[in-house]
Amino acid sequence: MKKTALLATLLTAYGMFLFTPAAATLQQLQTGMEAPDFSLYQAAGEKRSFADLKGEKLTILLIWSTWDKKSEKALARMEQLYRKYRGRGLAVVAINADGQKISDADLARIRSIVERLGLTYPVLVDRGLDYFHDIGIIALPTTVIVDRERVIRYELSGYPLVGAEEMADFVTASLEGARPAIAAKKGYQPAKSALRFYNMGRNTLKSGRMAESSEMWFKKAIEADPAFVLPHISLGKFYRERGDKALAEAQFREALSKEPTHVIALCESALLMFEDGRLAEGQSLLESALKADESYTPCYYYAGFAYGRQDKPEQALQMFDEAERINPLDYNLYVYKGRVFEERKRPREAAGAYRKALETILGIH
Repeated sequence: MKKTALLATLLTAYGMFLFTPAAATLQQLQTGMEAPDFSLYQAAGEKRSFADLKGEKLTILLIWSTWDKKSEKALARMEQLYRKYRGRGLAVVAINADGQKISDADLARIRSIVERLGLTYPVLVDRGLDYFHDIGIIALPTTVIVDRERVIRYELSGYPLVGAEEMADFVTASLEGARPAIAAKKGYQPAKSALRFYNMGRNTLKSGRMAESSEMWFKKAIEADPAFVLPHISLGKFYRERGDKALAEAQFREALSKEPTHVIALCESALLMFEDGRLAEGQSLLESALKADESYTPCYYYAGFAYGRQDKPEQALQMFDEAERINPLDYNLYVYKGRVFEERKRPREAAGAYRKALETILGIH
């Protein structure tokens, strides 16, 4: 079933919202924030960093995969832009994110695409998907345009036709000194102190041993800039993982009071409601989320989870299939699929889904 048909099962007349859609390209970053550095090997074998490859004015980072049909279109379009503007300060870096582990066959497939498309810009391989997770990819391909200091100036998830041309217009206007046909997706520009605290929270959360201190840093970020939404969302996820659902819901609600169509806050709020059995209330939020952004994978597997709890297995599986089509590297979709099978007393299918989640984490093909 096509995506539009899938969305039609969720989007009702109530889904006609007055807010301007605010798509989320990355999980924990936004325009105006600094993208993480990288040090990755080229498909040919040489290790390169951002400093080695950055453009004088702009650098396009294209995170792609061999199994996604839109990725080749994005690679080819970036080659056109690169050939036209590499003499005017543009660099392009493609970063392959095929899976947790890259086999010799995977490398051969990557090189084959590079040769067939005649790509002349560097193509790196994200072995272990470290950069994929550091930058917080939601869907593939993802395009992130940064300046010399790695500050994000433009972002695009999923390579939709209209968005792709708007992105190209932004590059053209920026490098030719004209006024862009579409302005950079600025989003809210947080105070620098809030951004420092937020990044400290993210870093400590990843450390494992100091994870508990991330709560303090996220709270400091909120105190430094109450309008900054991402610390609320990160704090909400932290509380949910800790089992403090009331605190988590309060943080997501606070985020939505500032950005009513923030897709991550909407989806995470919906999940809490689904888990508490408030299906209608959660469904309404999920409708809002899918209206705002069709490429945010968790929306689909949360919807699958909700359909499973409503004893609608066919719709649930359709949503899980759509989530897998958008981002099969998100192991959580298999976890929620397993939960649905488990709740429906189908242990064999549940075990298969959980095994798929483990294989995705471990990079087993």
